Amino acid sequence: MSLFSEFAEQSGNGAGEKAHHDPEVIQRNLASVKATLLLASAKGGTGKSLLAVNIAGALAHAGRKVGIMDADLNAPSILPMLGTRAPLRFLSSEGIEPAAGPLGIRVTSVELLTEAQRPAMSFLEDESVPPPIATPPVQLNHSEALRRMLSRTRFGPLDLLIIDLGPGPEALHRMMRMFTPTGVVLVTHVSGGAALALRHTLDVNKDIGAPIIGTVENMVAFGCDTCRSVRPLFPHGDTSRIAREADLPIIARLPFDPRFAESSDRGRIFVSEAGETPTAKQLVEMARQIDSMLTAKIRKAAGVAGSAPAVAPLRQG
Repeated sequence: MSLFSEFAEQSGNGAGEKAHHDPEVIQRNLASVKATLLLASAKGGTGKSLLAVNIAGALAHAGRKVGIMDADLNAPSILPMLGTRAPLRFLSSEGIEPAAGPLGIRVTSVELLTEAQRPAMSFLEDESVPPPIATPPVQLNHSEALRRMLSRTRFGPLDLLIIDLGPGPEALHRMMRMFTPTGVVLVTHVSGGAALALRHTLDVNKDIGAPIIGTVENMVAFGCDTCRSVRPLFPHGDTSRIAREADLPIIARLPFDPRFAESSDRGRIFVSEAGETPTAKQLVEMARQIDSMLTAKIRKAAGVAGSAPAVAPLRQG
């Protein structure tokens, strides 16, 4: 079996494999990062990665030093959404150097770990040979690759590191076994299927214990510019009620805006190029609220009530 084999070979630093599994190694590597945010979703297709890019863009415009780690190893998308190309090699004996994105956003992705013409991962070389029963190959090797990205990436001083997870509660569980972030935001849409998935994820989180600070409902409705009407995009699935029952704030309810999706196809940050549109203003306000919530958690954890927060609050305007 060969998964991320070159990464495994080049990431060795003489400390042995055990070092990558030590949570303290990850904590030390993240010591210069003031806050970490996991963007998670109960299911795929919620637009989570696009929100990650625009949260980063909004905060970078406000003067934040922001990084994004694309933790979706099967379908990484952050680099093309930022219009940033992955070089053939970004590995060295000193670790993984993030790619430089627009607005100073630092990006690490599995796409930095493989040659452009090769897939991000390969599975059993001989499919006739079953994997060991006790070691599910996808999960184990996913976890190892993520551990190495977290422990070996040279993030540098950051106000915020956004980690864009793959879909599903198992991705959240996998990351929580490695380190505890400052906060987690669940991104969903409002269909019936999304509501069921959200409830399942919240039930699972009773055992995981992830610090979920709120939900974002994406693609709630379609705003028609010409007819000046707003129409629901999905049948209502009670995601808002489920969030309220779990005492989770709904941070934002965002419309479906074709320009928003189209900007990512061109590798542009929507809040940068369409900042005066209603959707972009909602995105900036969402980023401001998330920033404030993370700041409050940092201050509470530090036991600081009246002094300056670890991450200064965003200014209006």
